[in-house]
Amino acid sequence: MAPFTTIGVGGAAALLLSLEDAAGLSEALSLLRVEGVPHTAVGAGSNLVVGDAGYRGVILKLGDGFHFIDEPVPHPSRVGGAASTHAPTDTGPSALSVVAGAGLHLPRLCSLLAGWGLGGLEFCCGIPGTLGGGVAMNAGAHGGELARVVEAVQVARGDGVHWLAADALEWGYRHCGLPPGAVVTAVRLRLQQTPEANIRALHRRYLQQRRQGQPRGARTFGSTFRNPPGESAGRLLDQAGMKGARHGGAEVSTVHANFIVNCGDARAADVLYLMSLMREAVYRKHEVLLEPEVRVLGARLPWETGA
Repeated sequence: MAPFTTIGVGGAAALLLSLEDAAGLSEALSLLRVEGVPHTAVGAGSNLVVGDAGYRGVILKLGDGFHFIDEPVPHPSRVGGAASTHAPTDTGPSALSVVAGAGLHLPRLCSLLAGWGLGGLEFCCGIPGTLGGGVAMNAGAHGGELARVVEAVQVARGDGVHWLAADALEWGYRHCGLPPGAVVTAVRLRLQQTPEANIRALHRRYLQQRRQGQPRGARTFGSTFRNPPGESAGRLLDQAGMKGARHGGAEVSTVHANFIVNCGDARAADVLYLMSLMREAVYRKHEVLLEPEVRVLGARLPWETGA
């Protein structure tokens, strides 16, 4: 699984299954459920660490059939329809709806939308994940989050393919209350007509901020821990002296203490060890227990096993 994650660690999965359409994905989910085979969907692998022993189940990947974007159409509120109340500030006269495939990488999607003069998703321009994965964890940056621009989500389940209104989902910090076993296949976004130059300027600004505040050219899965309420996990880890801490081939970034970097030969065990060390250091310094933002597959977090 190492080539399928941005941090580049992890053993083998039993099977990797690439799907090209939502109906085929639904059929696969039905078969896997009937046979009792463990399975999970993986997007860009940017928020994932797989254990060294691998994953004894099926990895579901969205193929090229999920890399699409439809022409924008007027938002329902402009043509007399019922508008979503999830983000009422985005239903003005310039609002448009766009349906995009869940397999699209967020930076690519942001660039395409900028070319169409559609704003609202600029905060995602530097997030190295897919649209489907971003919705599943309510990805956000620079004060924005996907919950504010998602109008509806198409999901595949074992019983078919369904559209779910954003209002029907429970959104939270790095959380979207999708039905159990559902895989996001497409998303309808509510965007605003905006001059392309303004959108590109925001992209440059946000990307510059990321270059200055996060490790560059390094293999990492992004933020390791969630920000506690009213706090920054990175600041707490920095104050706990975790920058530069190293175990095996993994290191806590010297640029941002909430990032773990694969120095070239890291194992998942090295990454998990550092996560435990980081969590313990912050608790000793601040009496705050950090909760992981990264998803762990085929392994257990050290503090869950008593190690």
